[in-house]
Amino acid sequence: MESWRNQGRSNPAVKSFMVGRDLGGEFDYSCVFVVEDLDGLYEYLTHPATIGTDHLGLALLERLDIFDISDDDDPDLYAKIEELHRPSALNPEIPGMLSDVPDFRGAGAND
Repeated sequence: MESWRNQGRSNPAVKSFMVGRDLGGEFDYSCVFVVEDLDGLYEYLTHPATIGTDHLGLALLERLDIFDISDDDDPDLYAKIEELHRPSALNPEIPGMLSDVPDFRGAGAND
């Protein structure tokens, strides 16, 4: 969880974030990171702190759900977000790490 917090504190693209227990939900813990636009999302996804958390945490997960929420009305936005989430486009090591997550849902899951 501290690695998630470090992502929020250290990445200039992150405008706000929350890390904590998932109260009443399906998960033990969750995090939310707010970025302004697609450039900010790319900066967040490729930041060394994010990559570091991936290395540290993906092997520990039983399930990973990625939710992308936006107030942008662009009808092609989800396709653009999916392209940014494409693990092979982010870091060549990520697809292998994600393949070890037993249940992965969200943008980039079908890469």
